[in-house]
Amino acid sequence: MSLNDNQRNLIYIVVAIAAIGVVYYTQFYGQDDQGVYGDLTPLEAWTLIQDKSELVILDVRTVSEYEDGHIEGAILIPVQELPDRFDELDKNDELLVYCRSGNRSSTAVEILEADGFTKIYHLADGVTGWIDAGYPVVQ
Repeated sequence: MSLNDNQRNLIYIVVAIAAIGVVYYTQFYGQDDQGVYGDLTPLEAWTLIQDKSELVILDVRTVSEYEDGHIEGAILIPVQELPDRFDELDKNDELLVYCRSGNRSSTAVEILEADGFTKIYHLADGVTGWIDAGYPVVQ
């Protein structure tokens, strides 16, 4: 059976659409249960907090910054104390790490990764970006 040019072109189009669909699915929906770790926007962090009740929210700012306002449920371990307080965290937990603007929490992520933590989300814009986006903090 021989295909004419129109039939061949239709098959190419269908195959191309299917390939694009597979790529789209794997990029946005095909993640395993661990999710995609790395930098998050405030909206992505908010959604993550809503979806994962077991998520550990780690604030790495100072005590006074934490007391001024923090994400509900966050535990405080200032970044400079982090290496001495690893025993307060479980390497199997998923962590959402944040600071004021994203700088200290980037350092905290590096410290955690160096100690073998792998399930780390990072609020890239910090609590400042979180508040600017309209999400709540508690005191």
